[in-house]
Amino acid sequence: MRENFKQWLSVGNRANWVVFALFTLLIFVQTLLFDHFAFRELELQPSVQNIFAMLFAKLAASMLFSSVVFLLRDKRWLIALSLVIDTWFVANLIYMRNNHILLDAEAFNMSGNLHGYFWSVLIYIEWGIDLLFYGLTALFSCIYFVTIRSQRSWRIWLLIIAAAIGLRLGAEGLYVNEKKKTTNTETQYDAIPFIREHREPVYGTHFPTTVANTSVLYSPIYITSDYYLMINEIQPDRPLTPQDYAVMAHLDNGKDSVCLDGPLIIVLLESLENWVLTPQIMPNLWRLTNNDHTFYANRIHTQIVGAPSADGQMIVNTGLLPINAGATCLHYSHNTFPAIMTLAPDSAICLLPHDTCVWNQTEMSPAFGYDSTICYCDIDTILFQKLDSLVDGGYRYIQCITQSTHAPFVNEKYSHLELPKSMPWVMYNFIRGFNALDDGLGYLVRKIETDPNMQNYTIVITGDHRILHHEKRQQMQRYAQRWEKKHAGSRWEWISSLTPEDDCLPLIIYSPRISGNPRYTKDAYQMDIYPTYRALVGAKDYRWHGFGVNLMDSIQKRPILEDEAFPLSDRLIRNNYFSK
Repeated sequence: MRENFKQWLSVGNRANWVVFALFTLLIFVQTLLFDHFAFRELELQPSVQNIFAMLFAKLAASMLFSSVVFLLRDKRWLIALSLVIDTWFVANLIYMRNNHILLDAEAFNMSGNLHGYFWSVLIYIEWGIDLLFYGLTALFSCIYFVTIRSQRSWRIWLLIIAAAIGLRLGAEGLYVNEKKKTTNTETQYDAIPFIREHREPVYGTHFPTTVANTSVLYSPIYITSDYYLMINEIQPDRPLTPQDYAVMAHLDNGKDSVCLDGPLIIVLLESLENWVLTPQIMPNLWRLTNNDHTFYANRIHTQIVGAPSADGQMIVNTGLLPINAGATCLHYSHNTFPAIMTLAPDSAICLLPHDTCVWNQTEMSPAFGYDSTICYCDIDTILFQKLDSLVDGGYRYIQCITQSTHAPFVNEKYSHLELPKSMPWVMYNFIRGFNALDDGLGYLVRKIETDPNMQNYTIVITGDHRILHHEKRQQMQRYAQRWEKKHAGSRWEWISSLTPEDDCLPLIIYSPRISGNPRYTKDAYQMDIYPTYRALVGAKDYRWHGFGVNLMDSIQKRPILEDEAFPLSDRLIRNNYFSK
């Protein structure tokens, strides 16, 4: 035993231990930095047990990766491994800023489904932060070269693996103990240190406690198993409960066959946030919000989950909420959906600015009741010209979806709105992009104002989701506040009134059945859109009422809370409830 110990501490193995310690420290620091940059806006307040569970889990992950030191004869391979880890961290940071979740199996499943969105990640690169991870690897590379010549040592590698597994089990034990105390529920403790039975997704911000107790380096292990289940179409067993049927007795109660009694146009504006709907930025849409036959709600909270634009389209068309993990459009496109356009008495058209492969629109358009899908140009002026020609051609049921205001907001080059050059470039592009979008909307707004036939339409205009993450909003707010102090009375004085402090969408509904230009200024949800316009198009008696409330009703009592609606909708979709 003593001789073995001396051998472990020989000159060659001492070098191994030095490199191992350096590499472990490097990865451990990177995991802590990643958590800070990725989850800082969650404002987690973990207990002491949770903090130790988090540190143990991250140290275990660092040791597992660093243990390859004892297997490599040429340690320069560690630099390649470190660069791979850096890339994984940075990719997750960018994805987190964009989608508010970490990379998961669904992200890889959708990678071929988002043709045309590749460059949108550029807006979420923060060079000062993202290059920091590669800088740490460069520092490690310089220090490490003092110990290039070393030998393999399988026994030490096995010892490190055992120690890492022990740490991971300790982290899991602390997590389970804390969960028992805080929830008074039993949590299954698995012998396998990387898997919990009925585990929460370790990559979702909907589960901040779990995120705080693990490491992003473990997520490939979960992703591998999740992806296997996904491509083999093996879904968790989530049957509807008797309580679900009791709730649905109230929400799904009426006639099966109802026919819309008036023309309907649904317009989904890509990434529209409420704060850009001003007379300076979007004068045409602003004018419509003040029409006597327009209802305007300015605080609609987004409820998208894993497939932003597709989720937004589904909520508006069906009143359902997305599944909790994954993309409904990819997994359940053959479901029967209670979509409002399925009630249209004649042909319904879906007008797209992109190929039908995006968000599996080939399958989803018919599922939402659209007989034809037309792909057109992503320049919004041309897109709305096409919408204008469809209306002139006699089509009465249309959905129009824009795309040009998706990040990185290159549509701004079509804008004539002048802004100060000192404005942060994301803010500059975002505002000018929506100004250019409003030029296209002008065709629709002017037609509403001047064409008697168009004045019989019900027109629903809203955003599909918000897009700017917390740091960008704060940057815009600081700029607006500085502008107010320095440039009061200037031609750009209105900039100081821009308040992008939340993630709300606007909802504008024009209908001949609305009068008095009603406003709704309280908080509401995307699930309220469907019940609000449902009554205006003669579908008040349709069996599916939706999870939300009609925002134009003077008396509102929510039939179900948002936290209850999400899991129920998940089970309804997974069990194809509306086909029965």
